[in-house]
Amino acid sequence: MIIATGSVDINEATKLAQIASNSASDLADKIKNLKASLDGTIIESTSTPFDDGKEHNDGDMWVVMNGNSATSMYFYSGGSWTLKKWDVTSLAVEYLSALSANLGNVQAGNINGVTISGSTINGGTITGSAIDQDFTSSDGTHYQLWADYNGFHYRVTRSSNGMVQDMRMTDSGFTVGGSGTVPTVIAGDSIVSNNITGTNVTAIMNLKGNNVSGSSVSGNGLSISGHTIACSDGGALYLERYGGGGTTTDIHAADVYSNGSKLKSALSAKRDVSEYSPDEALSAIMNTDVKKWKYKDSDNSADSQHIGPIIDDINEVGKKSASIANDMISTDENGDYFLNESNTISILLAALKKSNQRIDELSYRITQLERKNAQ
Repeated sequence: MIIATGSVDINEATKLAQIASNSASDLADKIKNLKASLDGTIIESTSTPFDDGKEHNDGDMWVVMNGNSATSMYFYSGGSWTLKKWDVTSLAVEYLSALSANLGNVQAGNINGVTISGSTINGGTITGSAIDQDFTSSDGTHYQLWADYNGFHYRVTRSSNGMVQDMRMTDSGFTVGGSGTVPTVIAGDSIVSNNITGTNVTAIMNLKGNNVSGSSVSGNGLSISGHTIACSDGGALYLERYGGGGTTTDIHAADVYSNGSKLKSALSAKRDVSEYSPDEALSAIMNTDVKKWKYKDSDNSADSQHIGPIIDDINEVGKKSASIANDMISTDENGDYFLNESNTISILLAALKKSNQRIDELSYRITQLERKNAQ
């Protein structure tokens, strides 16, 4: 209701009447729309729309609930239910606890305080003071990975024994070190013009079809350069099984040049010691064939000629091309046969003792016969 007091201009009165009419019409439209909305039926269910046996009219609403939360909304129109979708411009929430969607290509501004898991970042730049990863595993091992202006760092600290392993790469080269442990550097395809330095460094290089050139590996008296492996502290060089706790390993090579060989023969290092019969040794020597031969992969030079026993691993028993005593044969970890030179030399020594014994016996008998004939 509009109440005018005092003198009112006719034009002003007409304008006020028009405003009142427009307001009444707008209110009537809003009430009409509200009524149309209220005319529909709202159904709440834990399932998406299904045939519930009831008659539905256009405007009915079906809300899918999960506890006290609505997860989706459907409207009935033209004889079927249609999922209600919200336009992105009208979606404004204070907090999203979880968002599951196929977003496709996303263009955004700054994303702050977000953890990205199981993803790949391509063609971008990671900026900031450092890349930092720091966590402790279930067994108490502490892992740290970080990069800063001083280089790339990786550290493992084991709580069980206090060992620390450090790995660092800087402009001056690649360095490893640690306290109470021996870090391991595994070099794959090649190391070119780089240095691996540090205290207590173990270098394991995969040389199968790869190159190590223009580099040196050094640390605690060991240096590898070119064709030379040297112990600068004058100590011995030991080749051990990886992770074998000091157990030595086998070496496979072609010709080996040395000033001598030393076989461990101390009684303190042996067990199950027993006598070996000189008669058995002489029999083994007499039943072993000695032949001349060349290796298939050798040339025709004079140095390619070899003399020695042959292990016939081709022909079956009874058709062997050469005989050899079983005690002269050993097998490696792959089951391949090889001549045990240590056993062979020892068998020769025992056979020589037996031969000398027979010579002495024959000499004695000859001496006795000569004395008898002289009488």
